[in-house]
Amino acid sequence: MKKILIFDMDGVLLDSMPLWEHLGVGYLTAHGIQPTPGLRERLLQMTMPEAAALFRTEFGMTDSAEKIISGIDAMAEEFYTVKAPLKPGVAETLAVLHRRGYCCVLATATDRDLAQAALSRTGIAEYFQQIFTCTELNLSKKDPEFFRHILNALQVTPEKCAVIEDALHAIQTALSCGIDTYALYDESAREVWPQIQSIATRAFLRFDQLLEVL
Repeated sequence: MKKILIFDMDGVLLDSMPLWEHLGVGYLTAHGIQPTPGLRERLLQMTMPEAAALFRTEFGMTDSAEKIISGIDAMAEEFYTVKAPLKPGVAETLAVLHRRGYCCVLATATDRDLAQAALSRTGIAEYFQQIFTCTELNLSKKDPEFFRHILNALQVTPEKCAVIEDALHAIQTALSCGIDTYALYDESAREVWPQIQSIATRAFLRFDQLLEVL
């Protein structure tokens, strides 16, 4: 039985992908810069440092990467601390998994402070033993080292874990590490959902459907 569950946050636990779909583009627009076609899709796969670097190299922003990240964080802070809602069935399902003895950890591209604020406000922080962030590890979910680091930190083999994700690139990376991956549908990934279904270990439309396999 798999006892370690590695959860993504945005689009899996929180209905927060609409924010990220527009945040980077909104940040550029607020600084008088016209986004290029396809930028939204590119940013969804990036960490904050990667996005900041992109804004500097491709859009000519002269602010430091740290200032850009701080500005994006400020735009996101209110959403996570006040507004970001849980997706349906999340709290109830996590409570069941806790009773069943699963160890749940968070693996997110969102900064730790924002993630902790959202988990605490929505009442699910108690279900997560550890938080791993792309920013702190300086790794994106496109890099297998991100998931390998988590395995090493938890001292567990891939066979004892499962990753719960909504993003195609993260699902591909987790699978490349030998980790079973349960895909959850989110509107932000609607265009690639057929591809996700074809590669994920299992794919679900609702969060509570995880209980069918866990």
